[in-house]
Amino acid sequence: MKTSSQPSKSSQPWWQWVLMYPTLAVAIVGAVPQYQQWLWAVFRGLPPGSDVSELQAQDSAWQQNVDCLTRIQHVTPPSETPYAIDLLTCPSGDILLTVRPLNATAQAVSRWIITNKLFQTAATSGLISSAHAQAPPPAPSVAQPISVLDVRKVGSQVVRRVQLSNGTCVDQTIDSYTGRHLADKPAPCTKFASR
Repeated sequence: MKTSSQPSKSSQPWWQWVLMYPTLAVAIVGAVPQYQQWLWAVFRGLPPGSDVSELQAQDSAWQQNVDCLTRIQHVTPPSETPYAIDLLTCPSGDILLTVRPLNATAQAVSRWIITNKLFQTAATSGLISSAHAQAPPPAPSVAQPISVLDVRKVGSQVVRRVQLSNGTCVDQTIDSYTGRHLADKPAPCTKFASR
C-alpha cells in the first residue's frame, strides 16, 4: 500500500488557492466597484444593471434645477405622436423632457437632458456634424403652457404641484433617479404649506 507524501488539493488552505490562481483574486477584487453599483441600485429599488452614474446625474439635475421648475413656463409643442411632449428649458442649460402617453394606461416619464454632457459627447463622436445635415423641424404652432405652482423634493422623489390648462391642479410625484411619474393626485391650486 502506497502512501502519498503530498497533501491532496482539497486539503490545501484557501490562501494557497489564491496564490496558485492569481487571476481569480484579481477578478474578485476588480469586480468590487461593480458590486457596489449593483448594491446601490438594488437598495433604491432599481434593476441591478442600471447605469448608476446616469441615475445620479438625473437626481443631481432635479436638485440643481428645482427653482427653474416653478419660474419658467413649460411648453407643449404639437406633435403627431401617440404621446404629448412637454419641454422646460432652465437657465443652467438643462432641459426637462416629459413624455405623456395620450392613453391613460401608461405613465408619463420625465428625463433631464444635461446639455453640457451633450457637447462632451458630440466632440468625441462627431455628432455635431451629423446634426447639421438634418432638415430643420417644422415650426411649432401655438403652445399650451402648464403652470408649475410649487415643487418640493423629499429623498429621491420630486413632487410638483401643477396647474393644468383646464384650471385644475394636481400633485405629480416623480422618481428623481428614473424620471418615472409615480402618481398624480388632485390638489388645491396653492403652494405647498411651509414646514
